[in-house]
Amino acid sequence: MAEVQHTATSTQPIESIWEFVKEIDNWAPMVTGYQEHEKQNENDSTWVLKGDLGSVTRTLKFKVHVTEWAGPERVTFELEGINELMTGKGVFSMSGAGDGDGDGLSEITPPARPGFFARLRDAIVRFFVYKVMGRHESRPPEDRQTSAEPGAVRSELRFSLEISPGGPMGPMINAMVKPALVVAAEDLARDIVARVEAEA
Repeated sequence: MAEVQHTATSTQPIESIWEFVKEIDNWAPMVTGYQEHEKQNENDSTWVLKGDLGSVTRTLKFKVHVTEWAGPERVTFELEGINELMTGKGVFSMSGAGDGDGDGLSEITPPARPGFFARLRDAIVRFFVYKVMGRHESRPPEDRQTSAEPGAVRSELRFSLEISPGGPMGPMINAMVKPALVVAAEDLARDIVARVEAEA
């Protein structure tokens, strides 16, 4: 099982993040490798992503089922591969920071910047993920204005994802996809917060 998580901070309240996240059409195109999605109803949709499994680029199709809409704090979902033996689950969780109005929430501290070697590894993985999936950025994620300064933080968005490849090749596929999932989780959380900030 590959398990990843990323947190992005925002100057906007959790209600603003929820308004964006509760509509799948808003953020689906932000998913790394996104090709298309189609909603069957409020809870069920099918997704098509282009993914890199080692030296082979594959088109992956998933059924996605939202198991909980608990706004404005949480959305949980499950996914199942249509053309690949793969299952998974994920969570968007939003939380607020105390703003002096007695709500009892503690101040959120933005996550620490990773060390040099971790950033180098992530940059190399990001390069190959974007090269394979056809996604390009004008500047590195560290330069994007997506994390609030410590004193300005009002909320955070945490995106968690678990993927379990099946079949005899499952363990090998698991090892290959985890670095790409790290990049995907980071980019999705940051991009959602960046859009919410831009639209505020």
